[in-house]
Amino acid sequence: MSTPQQQKRIYEEIAARLQELVEVDDLQPGDRLPPERRLAELFGVSRNSMREAIKSLEQAGLLKSRPGAGTYIAAASPTELARQLGEAFARERHRLEDIFELRLLLEPQIARLAARRVSPRAIERLDDLMHTYENAVRHGEPVLEIDQDLHDTIAAATGNHAIVRLMEQMHDMLFESRDETLQSPERSRNALEDHRKILAALRLRDADGACAAMTEHLEHTREIVFTSKKGA
Repeated sequence: MSTPQQQKRIYEEIAARLQELVEVDDLQPGDRLPPERRLAELFGVSRNSMREAIKSLEQAGLLKSRPGAGTYIAAASPTELARQLGEAFARERHRLEDIFELRLLLEPQIARLAARRVSPRAIERLDDLMHTYENAVRHGEPVLEIDQDLHDTIAAATGNHAIVRLMEQMHDMLFESRDETLQSPERSRNALEDHRKILAALRLRDADGACAAMTEHLEHTREIVFTSKKGA
């Protein structure tokens, strides 16, 4: 987790970036902010984090959204807006860290149980998904839904209906750690190789190996995500 000192740096970094944006674009109260996607790229955060930060600033009265027209700066100083934005991103970072912590607690053990119970039919389904995954990576296509299907199939392979239902109910939350703007060709290739290791362990019914491979995959993903977020 971030320390208070690290969070302070986050505020300062966001403040500097926002100040630069305000100066370069000469933004004033009443002016429209750039689109959400551009802001997410500028600040090195996910679109979901950007969206939540904007929502937080709206509630604080520092921004105002007009349906179909965009988001505008309310009557607030750039310094106050930057401070509040930094705090909003820090809260979003904590939420994403919490999600990864939860995934690391649950999914390696799910993979362990799946290795003990996986059926030939489940292996066949995982093989099909891996082929689809490989083709998507090769052609630079999105892999978010394929990734979700792989993890859901591993959960289903446990034969435990409570686990399957729990994972289904957690879809929206877990999807945040697969945000489209956190994806990159590097992440997709690394994830593909990680999933190959997980599948290899499942095929061998190697419970410890499946658990270790899933842990390694989630740690790789977390590292890439927080590196791409540049501390914001």
